[in-house]
Amino acid sequence: MTKVTLIGILLGSALALTSIKSNAALLVSDDTIDLAGTTAVMQPDLAGPVIYDELIYDSVSPSGNDIFQVGINIQNRVSRSDTDGNLIFAPRIISSLNNTSGNFLVDRAVISGFSDFELDVNYRTDGVGDKGPNSASRSVDGNQLSFDFLSPLVISNLFENPQQDSYFLSIYSNATAFANTGSMSIFGRHLDYPDEVFEFNFAGIAVPINMPVHVPEPALLTLFLTCFAGFVMFKRH
Repeated sequence: MTKVTLIGILLGSALALTSIKSNAALLVSDDTIDLAGTTAVMQPDLAGPVIYDELIYDSVSPSGNDIFQVGINIQNRVSRSDTDGNLIFAPRIISSLNNTSGNFLVDRAVISGFSDFELDVNYRTDGVGDKGPNSASRSVDGNQLSFDFLSPLVISNLFENPQQDSYFLSIYSNATAFANTGSMSIFGRHLDYPDEVFEFNFAGIAVPINMPVHVPEPALLTLFLTCFAGFVMFKRH
């Protein structure tokens, strides 16, 4: 292999690694980033098994009219990275069959419960869904993430217009444990009720937590100390 060929291979590898990391979007406190979507090929850290998956439902009625009900499911999903074992939080907005006349538009999703964990944020274009958010921002204390759909998700009656679901969000963290202690709010508007802002609220959203420190039980601790003392006495004799 010639020197020129070797340099070319090294340069090509470096460019490939650069392209893999190009979709990484580290979101720090009090900051806003644009989102372009990503895949497990672009970011291999995102590949890994799903370890938790459930649906959480909420609905609202424009002007309190129960006949015209808008429903949304949140797919509350967590996966674990094959690369380092860290957790990827991947909620998704799923519209549900409803009796709404006209279009309901989802503009924003807000998730609380991320504390000060390091987060790499985007959305996945290699999964199911129709549309991803255009930008993401993080609160000053780092605990809250906001995702804005500048081109809103459309939720409407299936017999009038196709309903849209979001892609899976991709919130890659430096956490290895999670709890369903977070919350999520969805904000939207109905074209037939221009003066109202509608809010869906979901509890039990998966968020990162610090791995609990294991404290030995008193009986085990006493047994350990007794054995250790006996070992010390044996060594002295």
